[in-house]
Amino acid sequence: MRALRAAAVWTAIGALTLAFGLPAIFAAFLPPRGDWFLRFARGWARSVLSVSGVRVEVRHGERLADGRAAVVAANHESFCDIVVLLANLPFPVRFMAKRGVFRVPVLGWSIAAAGFIPVDRGDRARAAATLDAARRILESGRSVVIFPEETRTRTGELLDFKSGAALLALRCGRPLRPLGLARTRRVLPPGRLLMTPGRVCLAVGEPIEPSEAAGTGQRRDLTARLRDAVDRLRREAADALSA
Repeated sequence: MRALRAAAVWTAIGALTLAFGLPAIFAAFLPPRGDWFLRFARGWARSVLSVSGVRVEVRHGERLADGRAAVVAANHESFCDIVVLLANLPFPVRFMAKRGVFRVPVLGWSIAAAGFIPVDRGDRARAAATLDAARRILESGRSVVIFPEETRTRTGELLDFKSGAALLALRCGRPLRPLGLARTRRVLPPGRLLMTPGRVCLAVGEPIEPSEAAGTGQRRDLTARLRDAVDRLRREAADALSA
């Protein structure tokens, strides 16, 4: 039965990827750049979660309704995180992704055309260009999604946060919007390609204004505040699923 389910789900995901992915390639080039692509990506993400039997509970979803462009920051447990965020963030967003993803035929071309931002870990020479690309997206009224841990946790524990999200918020004067995800690692553990049916939770925090940062160590202060907020939210999300 498990093999039959896997075959049926993979067949459905393949069909959905073709149905949404092919037009999304062309939509990525339509102005305004990336917005039409995002519609197809959202439809694909919602459909994949549905056929995989993954149900998403969103806590404090009303906090997403203010419409302000923000630096969106979430913990990173699984590739499922990206699918959940694509399916549930109601405003225009662009993700920051590893540069290697942009080299994948078709997928890489389309996300590049849609305005997603390539990131090179440890490459300081390209850091300014990455920051500038994110700044232009925020100034256009769209939000930027960042995983400040920069990699998926292998233990389930929250890793240290890099300061890029705080730096971007300070440079652009945009709020940080913390999100907490729970049980995405359970439905799609590292090394697995197929989601296991189950419930996951996305908890939305109050925005953190860059003006709230204190003293000369603003970036460090904002990064610490952001990590604390994400940690509280992911624990709240986990508690909600356990209740």
